[in-house]
Amino acid sequence: MLVPGVRHGIHVPRSLIPLSLGTFAVVAAVVAWAVFGPRQTGTDVAPMVAAPLGDVRSIAYSVPAEGGVDHLFVRDAAPGSEPELVAVIPHFPGFHARGSASPLGDRVAVLSVTSGVFASLYVVDVAARETTAVPGSLDYLSALAWSPDGQRLAAVQSSAEDGNRVARVLEVDVAAGAARMVAEFRNPFAVAPVGYSIDGERLFVVVVDETGSHLWERRDGEVRRLAELSPGRTRDWALSPGGSRLAFIDVLGGGSRTYVGRVLTIATGAISTQPAEKDQLGAAWEPGSPVPVFGGPGGALALEEPGSEGGYVVPLDWAPAGDTWVATVIVPGADRTLRAEEFIELQTRSSRERIAAEPGSSFFGWVRSLD
Repeated sequence: MLVPGVRHGIHVPRSLIPLSLGTFAVVAAVVAWAVFGPRQTGTDVAPMVAAPLGDVRSIAYSVPAEGGVDHLFVRDAAPGSEPELVAVIPHFPGFHARGSASPLGDRVAVLSVTSGVFASLYVVDVAARETTAVPGSLDYLSALAWSPDGQRLAAVQSSAEDGNRVARVLEVDVAAGAARMVAEFRNPFAVAPVGYSIDGERLFVVVVDETGSHLWERRDGEVRRLAELSPGRTRDWALSPGGSRLAFIDVLGGGSRTYVGRVLTIATGAISTQPAEKDQLGAAWEPGSPVPVFGGPGGALALEEPGSEGGYVVPLDWAPAGDTWVATVIVPGADRTLRAEEFIELQTRSSRERIAAEPGSSFFGWVRSLD
């Protein structure tokens, strides 16, 4: 059994641990060439426009509190660091806050339902501990995608019109608090803005509908379909830091596996599959890596305690320095009548520290340190 605050080991398969820096560089180059082909597809090193790498070393996350609110905390990734309260977000019962930190780590966008079924958008200035409400409403489960400079934020607003579901992708000017529609899709099962190109000129959106799952882009005012991800449903989309590749989970209809991790190279439309014997869930990009890390029972990260049969890891996001990551640990109940236990951890290759275990807690991303 895991105890909050106690550090435990996490097993990283030897195939993921470089024998030396030189060996790692060679292996990474060979893997990248073999998986993605010789055509140049662009870099996956995202620029830190205004925040030095060393400044973004804290995490932002929420924990439910009494009185119908969620507390937004920021804490350093160093073991044993104390969290600091930076915002209090109201919420409707059962609808806890969700959010995403900006690429520069200075702000956090938060979605929270305060009444009805739609969510309000709040932008939290981490250093100033100030919260600003953005006018309008959005889908509570909308994905949030920041532009690389942190000035724009894409989200989804849905409505019912003449018996059809209309999903509109809105782009919010964070400083002005104004939103404009940049794309519209009719009768989709899901619409998710997944990120921007490294220059901020292209917004990538995944659309799942009766024809399957496809990646679309909005560029220079035009919206067009780029590639097919799957003839069926997909989930857990994660754009690489440089915006050249999209990791996702393909939901299969039958067979020994239901959830399969795949990677789309956007420039070529080529899709590769990471081998696994069990289901993969969730995806995250380790800084500098040409391939994503998938989670789940068939993921690349395995728990030493509890054992591989008792729980699994879903990585959420790596620190910019690449030495620490945040993950959700899921430990199934002893039988199907018991609900799985879930908690958020800070992890390294040799340690684990539980951050939050309260139902409704959520990780928002890496932010600048408060000191």
